[in-house]
Amino acid sequence: MKKPLLKAVIAATSAAAGLSLTAVITGPASPAVAAVRPASTTVHIIQVNGTEPTEEAVARRAAELITRHGGELRRVYHAASQAFSVSLTEEQVNRYYADTRVDSITSDRVYRVAGRVTGEPRALRPSGAAGPALGGIQWSPPSWGLDRIDQRDLPLDDVYAFPTSGAGVDTYIVDTGVRVGHQEFRGGRAHGAYDAITRRPGGDSDCNGHGTASAATAAGRWTGVAKAATVRSVRAFGCDGTGTLEHIMSAVDWITAHADGPSVVNLGFSGEPGSVLDLQLYRMTELGIAYTAAAGNGDASGQGVESCETTPARQTTAITVAATDRDDRRPAWSNHGHCVHLFAPGTGITTAGARGDSAYAVLTGTSAATAEVTGAAALHLARHPDATPVELDAALAAAATRGHVGDAGPDSPDLLLHTGPARGTSGGGER
Repeated sequence: MKKPLLKAVIAATSAAAGLSLTAVITGPASPAVAAVRPASTTVHIIQVNGTEPTEEAVARRAAELITRHGGELRRVYHAASQAFSVSLTEEQVNRYYADTRVDSITSDRVYRVAGRVTGEPRALRPSGAAGPALGGIQWSPPSWGLDRIDQRDLPLDDVYAFPTSGAGVDTYIVDTGVRVGHQEFRGGRAHGAYDAITRRPGGDSDCNGHGTASAATAAGRWTGVAKAATVRSVRAFGCDGTGTLEHIMSAVDWITAHADGPSVVNLGFSGEPGSVLDLQLYRMTELGIAYTAAAGNGDASGQGVESCETTPARQTTAITVAATDRDDRRPAWSNHGHCVHLFAPGTGITTAGARGDSAYAVLTGTSAATAEVTGAAALHLARHPDATPVELDAALAAAATRGHVGDAGPDSPDLLLHTGPARGTSGGGER
């Protein structure tokens, strides 16, 4: 759809909404007559049916519904789902429920990044053969997580051996933005792709630090798993580390419309269930785009809970990741359960900081573990670019180390991320 046409549709529906939301009183003021205040509104996501997956078609359906039931159009989603966001009064919400063209109505909600970035240590002195085109060995990797995922058993051997570098694979980081000029992304490998908050190209800066830390954990030159993968930042979270359902859906919709070639999407956040986002993610994978999801960092008391109670971890197509510590144990705060697909190191992970192009920080949380699995997914896709999301998920599970995760939690799989070959296959020796 041409942008002027979409803007015209939005303007028309907004005008209609203004008439429906505001009571107009004319004539002289009178003590007996008080101005009627507009009813308060909240943002909702309306999932529609019977609509083609084009921006124009969804915008027209939104206009039809708003003309009939009221509201103020905010955003349109078409690639991963056919839906729109709208400001509604409680009365208007009830009208939409009665319309057979509406599949679901979901109130907007807030999600939070599933990791904590702490103080930035001294600048690292890069060492080892990090970043060759095909693969290599990195001596004394700065992150113990790298040291752990290339070997089956403890103790750590102070080496990260990587079979490939992830070159040719796009990693989409849906987060707080990425400091794309950081030395971890030397050579222009990181790009600001889209800012889902402003709906403009962007995402190339980071006022929080979580997005930069996650991107470098997945694909940094020295601190990352896939040292030559491309980073594409899609900003959906603000400086406080929170993002709304409305903004996250814009990010997923944009990625679905624009991803081309082998890609994996990193979703290092968690929050209450949101079926409309779950559906978006399901359809994104149907179109061949895989994604990783943080299992989540527990409840308000700091205790891990069933990951199937959170979005995006609960979606069946997600590669959901829980965390382990240096002793291969699940921290008490890491979520667990049968929605978890893998565990990966998630405590005290040294990675890039957002305060400068050579700054470093420490990331802790299931988002750190998720970023490592994103990097591992990029390694696999570099060797198998035509792998489907289902095949990628199965390959990561097959290669995982079994029987090592302590206190994995009820119904959790005892599978620890491993970047080498699956047991019993050729392609390199076990370490």
